[in-house]
Amino acid sequence: MPKLTRYGKKNVIALKTAFFEQNDVLKEDLLRINAIYAAQPARERCKICDARLPSDGGFAKHGVAYVVCTVCRHLNGRHEDTDTFCAAVYNGDGGSAYAKNYTSADTEAYRRRVQEIYVPKAQFLADALTQQGFAMESGCVDLGAGSGYFVSALQECGIEKVAGYEVSQSQIELARRMNSKARMIKHELDEICTLAANVDADVISMIGVLEHLRQPRSLLQAIGCNRNVRYIYLSVPLFSSCVVLEAVFPEVMPRQLAGGHTHLFTEASLDHMAQEFGLERVAEWWFGSDMVDLFRSLSVQLGKTPGAQPLQQFASDSLLPLIDELQLVVDRKHLSSEVHMVFKVFH
Repeated sequence: MPKLTRYGKKNVIALKTAFFEQNDVLKEDLLRINAIYAAQPARERCKICDARLPSDGGFAKHGVAYVVCTVCRHLNGRHEDTDTFCAAVYNGDGGSAYAKNYTSADTEAYRRRVQEIYVPKAQFLADALTQQGFAMESGCVDLGAGSGYFVSALQECGIEKVAGYEVSQSQIELARRMNSKARMIKHELDEICTLAANVDADVISMIGVLEHLRQPRSLLQAIGCNRNVRYIYLSVPLFSSCVVLEAVFPEVMPRQLAGGHTHLFTEASLDHMAQEFGLERVAEWWFGSDMVDLFRSLSVQLGKTPGAQPLQQFASDSLLPLIDELQLVVDRKHLSSEVHMVFKVFH
């Protein structure tokens, strides 16, 4: 059966204006989190394949050292994602500090975000399953559901049997305010593997989740033990040109590799993961924000350079019309900052 493959997605600059306007505040907050991470014990084994990491080589950025696994090519931070670190990043104050990055001010903004960002993701999943000749009967469970955007998007696409599991009470409350039909269930950080091993669902989705887990291998093993689950849908950040940009422009807020992103996937590490855990890539959608980050880095740095501020408008006029076209070239080479993949699960 042919694999569904897509490239490119229109970048909506307006949705990322805070990255431009609040660069210094956002950067300082991420550097604070980096400092907490750098104080944790050293990581000795790869997050994805569990091979021993090389003791030398790698690079440092924004106060944190990183190294590429020689077995699966996954990019690992050189420190452990301890419970202390995870709690500080994701679950402090009921998760409200982290949740503020993923909330909408009102119902209209919430619905617009669902339509513009999450409905295309839900439709991609539906198209992938259709191409597989698979009709969901038990529905979908969205792990790390955040403020319920993807749950709402699945409902928009006609998938009624959907539940979102989330650790942040503040995000759950937002989801319920914005969508009274959203089934949102709170759980603790250490319960996610138990949930994955026991939920009654055809599909488990994890949109921007796997990279935030302390032990992603344990979750994949748990899913493999759940014979109800037939497909996994996930999106993950990739080791891409964004990381280089962040190193070249240290005064610009690092979006790709900082804060909660302590490690990044590669196509090779995803393939290694699939082979080890009995998964088959059946659909993939390569798109990223690399060119948006290039424009953002140039714009912010020009604004910080004495006498160069007038060039910001020139950069905007010359680069903005090209962003989608330039990004598509990157996406087609599988070098984008993220990828969405649907995996068939073999038990």
